[in-house]
Amino acid sequence: MFKVKNVYQELEGIVGEKYVTDKDFMKAAYSRNVDPAFPDRWADVIVRPETTEEVSEIVKIANKYKIHMVPRGGGADLVGGSVTEGGILIDLTRMNKIIHLDEDNFYCEVECGITWGSLLSQLHEKGVTTGIIGPGSGYSATIGGGLSNSTAGFGSTKYGLVPDICLGLEVVLPDPKGTIIRTGAAANKYAKPFCRYGVAPDFTGLFMGDVGTLGIKTKASLKLFPLAPIKAFRNYMLNKNDYTLVYKLMHEFRKKVNDGLQDLYVVPLPVVQLLASLAKNKPPKRPRLKGPVFQIFLEAFDERIMEIYLEKTAEIMNEHARPFEWQEIDLDAELSKDWKFNLNFSYTYFNKFVSLAPPKISCVTCHKIPISELPEKEQLSVKFDNDHVKDFPRQSFSLFARSIHLLPNGNCVCAGGFNAENYEDQRAIAMKIWHEKLRFQVKYGAVHYWLGESISQSIVEAGGFTYDFAQFFKDIKKTVDPNFLLSPNKFHMHAHEDDITKYIIKNEE
Repeated sequence: MFKVKNVYQELEGIVGEKYVTDKDFMKAAYSRNVDPAFPDRWADVIVRPETTEEVSEIVKIANKYKIHMVPRGGGADLVGGSVTEGGILIDLTRMNKIIHLDEDNFYCEVECGITWGSLLSQLHEKGVTTGIIGPGSGYSATIGGGLSNSTAGFGSTKYGLVPDICLGLEVVLPDPKGTIIRTGAAANKYAKPFCRYGVAPDFTGLFMGDVGTLGIKTKASLKLFPLAPIKAFRNYMLNKNDYTLVYKLMHEFRKKVNDGLQDLYVVPLPVVQLLASLAKNKPPKRPRLKGPVFQIFLEAFDERIMEIYLEKTAEIMNEHARPFEWQEIDLDAELSKDWKFNLNFSYTYFNKFVSLAPPKISCVTCHKIPISELPEKEQLSVKFDNDHVKDFPRQSFSLFARSIHLLPNGNCVCAGGFNAENYEDQRAIAMKIWHEKLRFQVKYGAVHYWLGESISQSIVEAGGFTYDFAQFFKDIKKTVDPNFLLSPNKFHMHAHEDDITKYIIKNEE
């Protein structure tokens, strides 16, 4: 208690009394992610810095008192990533400014606490975009969170994951000095942060997808692209529920549409059926639902080119699917011909997939696989769910994917999971089967990206890392964080001398 009191007083001296708190009602407000499996976890102190220098001073205090710390962005996390039991919770959302916008050279530098909603609103007014527009919680999700989680979102079919548009960072290392470094072109103190490679090894990559374990991101330089003025949206329902066909059609879109393809989402048939059952304004005629729905988002800079993209889309789909409108299951849904691209659509699209049946929330298992492996992995996933049906929380339903998102080249995100409720007697049940399902996916070759505590720990438990890789990871962690204070529960990484192999779950089918 004496240590925490000293920490509080020193933090107050850095950020001012208005931006540090240990009040119970505030700790309660910061105590949860969106997932249903973790219990409420209360930090000792919550602090809201405004500058990189303040973050550095906070890190020095944490090292002085050997108290752990966890950075937090928007907090809409589903995998246990942005809360802490005890310690210092560092809320970065006051660091929310666009530092520099260079329309001539197509890049911007921003503070990592700015939300995707705020950044894109300002960029779109100027006719530029980051291409990827952040996760489904983008109104409140921060740039730093997107980088830390290697997020996919709208625009990812064409522009990739969030790290793919990152040119460099300013990072506070969690060492006793609170060291501040710049990566990318800005590692050259005379250069602007306009490109990523060439000055030194790609140290930017160390902090991409690190889920806040190696440093606290304070500024980021991002690529910009011209905002395509012409957008179109089409839906097609496959004539049969066939994942081999899903793969082949994704392959065709990559070959024949590619640059015009802003996004391609596939909504699996069970999800379409579930959404139909939940619709409040159902059509009088029962819909004909035979297969997954392809949602195709196209963009172009010329109407004539868009016409070609639409022709190619129809050519690819017409033999295997029929045009589909969501009004076939929900009369309140918008027709595709009336669809207009805007941030409201993008940032509310995912809501119905996170909570298909309120008050249940998803224990997510989002992972990437090669598109050619979709049929095999879907069958393996269904078999796992059938074999473990009694192990899931009560009235839970598990899905290989609620939505499948095509990424650049030949891979896709399967955004799946199972539903659970935030009740004390259900949390341990949910956590146990959550980790087991994640370990199963790791062993069939899934590449998870949204790691937090639950998924990063499950990768270790599955033995996904070789001993040499795990040791290399720990050695880097020790270099930047010698006291292992930053986000200590992730990857089961608690101390340099800790044998990470002891967390492997053996003899598991």
